[in-house]
Amino acid sequence: MEKVLSEKLTPKQEKFAQNVAKGMKKTEAAKKAGYSEKNSSRAGTMLTSKSNPLVKKRIHELQTKAADKAELSLGTHLVDLKEIRDGAMRNGAWSAAVTAEVARGKAAGLYVNRNELVINRVDTMSKEEVLERMKQLYYKTDGVLPVGKFIEGEVIDPYES
Repeated sequence: MEKVLSEKLTPKQEKFAQNVAKGMKKTEAAKKAGYSEKNSSRAGTMLTSKSNPLVKKRIHELQTKAADKAELSLGTHLVDLKEIRDGAMRNGAWSAAVTAEVARGKAAGLYVNRNELVINRVDTMSKEEVLERMKQLYYKTDGVLPVGKFIEGEVIDPYES
């Protein structure tokens, strides 16, 4: 096992830190870094313990660097879409340019998707359709809906004067 005696990692320690930062388990990372099969479990534990602060710090640096690189922010996303749009326009690919511009608008919150379900809305159905739908629901629910008697009446339109 190598001890940290300086402010610099050994090549094995660096490789171990890179492997752990990539997501490998400590034992596997130690094996891949060149530590013996027999001692890889112990090496992995020791290298990530308090006695090896440089290795721990390096793992943290590598993980932070990878996370920063993978991070997607609204600003970078909008810039990327603008570059795609501009490239498409330069190439005369107008459809692709429009698609990229619409995607920019959506990402920026300029578009709102609205979906409205209009199937079986009572206010759009005739009296006969409502009664038929109620009958379907009654039989579909094994009579959970109460059987009632329809009383003929006059329909009053509240918007008529």
